[in-house]
Amino acid sequence: MGRTSFEAVMAEALELSAQEQMRLIERLAAALQEQPTAEAQVESSLLTDEELDRLLQVEPLSGTEIVASGLTGTWADLGITDGAE
Repeated sequence: MGRTSFEAVMAEALELSAQEQMRLIERLAAALQEQPTAEAQVESSLLTDEELDRLLQVEPLSGTEIVASGLTGTWADLGITDGAE
């Protein structure tokens, strides 16, 4: 809610006239109807089977592509020491 606490907002709302409170309620209801529910947000973020299949497809790199992308080296190149030593 920002910097104003819920209790402070409620105290202010209760000081409004009945007509102003009704306008506030109507505006809040309209704003809530425009917001997607948590369930709808989760459903919209789920992948379809086709999208998941595409993401799980592996396209191997050629040796030239591996070297060009810098995917060569050993554990020592990454600063990982041999635990057996």
